[in-house]
Amino acid sequence: MGGVSVPLRRDAARVGILLNLLYIVRSFGPVGGMERYVFETAREMVRRGHRVHALCRTVDEASLGGTGIEVILLKPAPATHGWQDRLVFRDAVSRFFAEHPDRAGFDIVHSHENTIEQDVSTEHGPCTAHGLRRAPWKYLDPSARRNLAMEKQKFHSPHLRAVAFCARRVQDIALSAYPHLAARITQVITPAHSYLPPTTRPPAGSRRVLGFIGRDWKRKGLPRALEVFRALRQEDPAWEMVVAGCPRDALSKDVLRHWPDGATLLGWTPPEDFFRRIDVLVHPARDEPFGMVIAEALTCGVPVVASDHCGCVDHLQSTGLHALSLQAPTAAWARACADALRQPVPPLATRTWADVAAEHETLYARLLP
Repeated sequence: MGGVSVPLRRDAARVGILLNLLYIVRSFGPVGGMERYVFETAREMVRRGHRVHALCRTVDEASLGGTGIEVILLKPAPATHGWQDRLVFRDAVSRFFAEHPDRAGFDIVHSHENTIEQDVSTEHGPCTAHGLRRAPWKYLDPSARRNLAMEKQKFHSPHLRAVAFCARRVQDIALSAYPHLAARITQVITPAHSYLPPTTRPPAGSRRVLGFIGRDWKRKGLPRALEVFRALRQEDPAWEMVVAGCPRDALSKDVLRHWPDGATLLGWTPPEDFFRRIDVLVHPARDEPFGMVIAEALTCGVPVVASDHCGCVDHLQSTGLHALSLQAPTAAWARACADALRQPVPPLATRTWADVAAEHETLYARLLP
């Protein structure tokens, strides 16, 4: 950690030169889905010979060691609300660039936050403008209006030359809300898959365990998943359910009051242990930009029944993935889960973080003079 050094190396590389890169994210390290995307991409870019800096507020020290990534820590004022936190970080980033009018010698500035000075912005979820179009009453919420203002300033920044998206669905939503982005360079760069070892599944008929995992349980559809489980258990009392990722104190009183028999709440659980315990993953998410847990399940040989609101359904090709509409009746979801139990899951095509980094190189090459 420390200051910024600006020498630019011009050795041969896949993009023709080795680049001096800056990634912007509030928390640097594999501490969340977006954060892992940034961290793993940055680490791979170092392995490919590029010089990489991370401009952030906090860093996961345990994961940083030996990566070769140079961290620049900002110290924005503390904030209570989400929009305030994003605003004070954005302003701290702007101050950094005001102090470095030469853009600190970076060839590419790539942000994963609502900042202004970047050449490239990666979008990890549907934009605020889209959400407000779907629910215009949210304009009454000052937080929503402030988030929208920051988003507009980012997308209309004169520095912005390219926008990357974690899924095709996220790209389509952003382009519908901000048509002018079509004049920028746009590219979909999906995350890598998690390479957990395939699970050893018991013979068909000897066990029936439905699984749900996710801390953001409302958005990921836990109430609907519990409805599906009740329908399955009504048809076959041998069904059990395992719910992981969300602690008991994060659930609403209504969910806990109507918790069904046969369902076990685990809280945080290592993914490999979770997938070893289940036979079918159900993921009726209302809004899922990508859905890494779906890729993880398929990698482990576990079939998935998910909503068509998950971005990964456009990108993952597997007979083990069954996408349903949220408007489909619960009985249809239960039937899909029961059918998935009897179907083998072929190996999912691999996608590594090296693949993700290579696609970033391709994008950056299009921006070089």
